[in-house]
Amino acid sequence: MIPYLILFTVPTIVWIVNDRIQFNTGNKILLKTKSLSIDTFMLIYLFLLACRGLLCGIDTQQYSRLFQQYSSSDFLSFFKDYDREIGYKILNKLIGVVFNDFQALLIITSIVCVIPLWYFYKKESDIPPLTIALFLTFSPFVMYFSGIRQSIAMSIGVFVWYAAKNKKLILSIFLILLAMQFHTSAFILFAIYPLYHLRITKKWLWFVIPGVFILYAFKTPIFNLLMQFLWDEYKTTPETGAFMIFLLLILFATYSYVMVNESDLDQDTVALRNILLLSVVIQIFAMLHPLSMRMNYYFLIFIPILIPKIATKCKKEFYLIGKISVVVMICYFFYYFVNTMIIDNDPLNVYPYIPFWQK
Repeated sequence: MIPYLILFTVPTIVWIVNDRIQFNTGNKILLKTKSLSIDTFMLIYLFLLACRGLLCGIDTQQYSRLFQQYSSSDFLSFFKDYDREIGYKILNKLIGVVFNDFQALLIITSIVCVIPLWYFYKKESDIPPLTIALFLTFSPFVMYFSGIRQSIAMSIGVFVWYAAKNKKLILSIFLILLAMQFHTSAFILFAIYPLYHLRITKKWLWFVIPGVFILYAFKTPIFNLLMQFLWDEYKTTPETGAFMIFLLLILFATYSYVMVNESDLDQDTVALRNILLLSVVIQIFAMLHPLSMRMNYYFLIFIPILIPKIATKCKKEFYLIGKISVVVMICYFFYYFVNTMIIDNDPLNVYPYIPFWQK
């Protein structure tokens, strides 16, 4: 529990004391950052991911067995028996050739997963402690400890976002196809490009809100129809208990439309809000099947950037409410994170933290 407490308390203290730092040598700037709390958080997070042991993360031991299998295979066999996600097999083989150590795989994949997220949060966050609090509880924080393949695909999604922002459609398609070589569910990232360039304003809500209600009312038959197009191993419909996340997404969507004037929003904020609306729709089906929740992970990593942007762009009449809401959200989500550790409500077996040196 202590490593996770350090993970959010130290960056919070850094933010309170001084969230920016600059080192000079004469007139030359050696290091300058306006988001030291994000840097501190991500550095600790990277360390925890890289140093986790086989017992930290429900799928880690399975990935260890896959590493032994893939690293001992030859490259030609991957192409000969090609089905899906060949990128992850090749990565295992390359690391096996150089290091032949599963811990090396964990270290390298941790770097690959965290660095894009680190860059994105550092560059885009308007309120670092709120971003951290939302990431710890609302975004797939624990997923990075367990689902290596999808975590890599999710991090590639950050580059897909920037490709869409810069109107680089071909690059966006290439990145998505690359992500699909690590986890097939990454095809959902194709939604980012059109969502970035749409401007779904309050006028659209006359259609969006009834549409969400209709989807919710008929979610089971619609989902059963969609499942006909998926591969066999996912054709089951267990209950996932994702209703509370759905409600929270609805609250976030309401917050992001009510609290701001449309004219004050830049395209980045509008695009992030569009992604939130898609996340609401996907979460409807997450109540029926865990595959939908996995698809939503690609978009939930954007929520910790959207909500702070909305909070800093509140209407004048909501200025005080916006300030209070930030404090309330930070306190609540940090409390929720600690409470989750205490009661050990952890289906991915991340709590307590177990490093590789603790057998």
